[in-house]
Amino acid sequence: MPIRTALTELTIEELFTRWPQTAVVFHQYNMACVGCAVAGFYTVTEAVNVYGLSLDHFLDELVAVVDQG
Repeated sequence: MPIRTALTELTIEELFTRWPQTAVVFHQYNMACVGCAVAGFYTVTEAVNVYGLSLDHFLDELVAVVDQG
């Protein structure tokens, strides 16, 4: 499964558990997902939609951070 597809299906909590460095992307957009009580229930796609952001652009930034290790 390509990384972009995998990222869209993860919950925010799963994403931060696997790649904690991705939290910086959420902070850049002033998203309150880090430490949010519903982070275990919302997927990356759902969070991006709630904040009215471009999923493609957001995924580009997440992938860049994941690739940096």
